Amino acid sequence: MPHSKQTTAAEKQHSQQASVTHGGYAFQARGAAALDQPRRSRLEELKEAVQTREGALDLMRERAANAVMMTELITAYASRQIKAGLPISDIPIIRALPAFYNTAQRALHDLMLFLPNDDKNSLDLNSFEVPGEDNAADHD
Repeated sequence: MPHSKQTTAAEKQHSQQASVTHGGYAFQARGAAALDQPRRSRLEELKEAVQTREGALDLMRERAANAVMMTELITAYASRQIKAGLPISDIPIIRALPAFYNTAQRALHDLMLFLPNDDKNSLDLNSFEVPGEDNAADHD
């Protein structure tokens, strides 16, 4: 007889609570029908925005900025907790911090692939000089 994992009452309650709390699972399963009216309107705005290159870039810019902001908020929170003397092991968000950094980095990387490279203020790694190093030989 195959062994199947029984879902505990606590796991079931957590799953139901998560579904109600953020709605992600309901949206995944039922699509727009799972959303309230303001979120259905937002979904329509998003669908319209990604119809054009500029709209998609605007959305990528927004997502990249949000990802960086979230990373900064979580990092600052963790730093305050550590400075207050809380052991790192007692700060649960620390475990998720690498995911926040990876998300921000990926969002920025993906956005940069689509931004114009002709901006005089854009980062040019070929002309980057390390402060304090003598780079005179490179500028003959």
